[in-house]
Amino acid sequence: MSTINKKLLSVASLTTLALLTMANQKCEEQPVVKARQLKKNVQILKMEASSFLDNSGFNFSEVAQNQLSGVIFEEESMFERNVYPKVDQADPQSSAGLQKASVEQKQMTQLKTWFPTMKSSDVQLSRDSSCLVSRPQHLLYGKINSLEAYSGMALQFGFNSSTVQIPLSAKFKMDKMRMDLSFHAFDPWSSQQMAAVNSEVIKKDYSAGFGIDLGIIHIGPEFYRVTGMAETVLKGLKQSIKDISEKLKSLQRQEWHTRVLISRDNYVVIVGGAELGLKKGDRLKVENEVHDWMGEPCGEGSVLLGSVSVTNDPWIIEIEDAGNLMAKARVLNPREDESIEVGALTRVSQLVQDQPVQTNSKSSKKKK
Repeated sequence: MSTINKKLLSVASLTTLALLTMANQKCEEQPVVKARQLKKNVQILKMEASSFLDNSGFNFSEVAQNQLSGVIFEEESMFERNVYPKVDQADPQSSAGLQKASVEQKQMTQLKTWFPTMKSSDVQLSRDSSCLVSRPQHLLYGKINSLEAYSGMALQFGFNSSTVQIPLSAKFKMDKMRMDLSFHAFDPWSSQQMAAVNSEVIKKDYSAGFGIDLGIIHIGPEFYRVTGMAETVLKGLKQSIKDISEKLKSLQRQEWHTRVLISRDNYVVIVGGAELGLKKGDRLKVENEVHDWMGEPCGEGSVLLGSVSVTNDPWIIEIEDAGNLMAKARVLNPREDESIEVGALTRVSQLVQDQPVQTNSKSSKKKK
């Protein structure tokens, strides 16, 4: 090879090495950013198992009920809410379309930290939408349908006494069982089914052993790994909650939302706080609605047939304090001729993004 060709080859090799090094450094320095999402308020109607499963000697229903709350607590898109700001309605003012109310002491204590001069009698509620603040976004129902044999395999080999002096043998066995679960999500007002999924998980059991045949006796250890029933149920619940969550995300008009609880002095208090993932600086959009009811508005046994927005340009509110079960927000675009009503629909406008996590391995090595 000529001297010129050798030099060209060396230059090309160095250039390639430099490009690979730069690309590697770029990948290492690229920040890892995970988009934030808020949790939806949900309520569990029931979690049960088929009767023949519970009669098999292991109470699947009880185990699933005990495990489900923990699974939802770890889920990034749902929050099992059992306590809502409660309102005792009194003294209706029909002419104004409003009614005075008093909230519980726990909520009042938190409200007074935001509005020191507020009294419980100062809370004004819209009669047509006040009940909206005490409903979850989804009702969930789950069931373990079956646990049945799925597949298996076994392998055994060894030597007989005619071929070797000390016959050896070994065996391996694997069994699989399949658990089938179903989850349904319902509208909290109409009880209409909004989504349904079927999920399955596999229970795997292994055993292995070997032995030595000494004529009148056979010696050999055996090892096994059995997946417990509770472990299988937990795995199935995690998969089912993940599947129903993804299904709801893919549907129209099922995005995250909450409601306005208090509206006064260019500030609002919404249902939901830090437990839903809200943070200071998050911006939400608010719209007043007109509701179509079957029966008395917000009456016992009444059904909400539908809602229509009557706000052309939504209000934008910014979270100032994400408290416990409630959050205080400032209205960024207040209006003199229109105000936000209690029960107004509140959805995400813009969330504050978490700071990116640097993954520069060189920097970390230097610090060390």
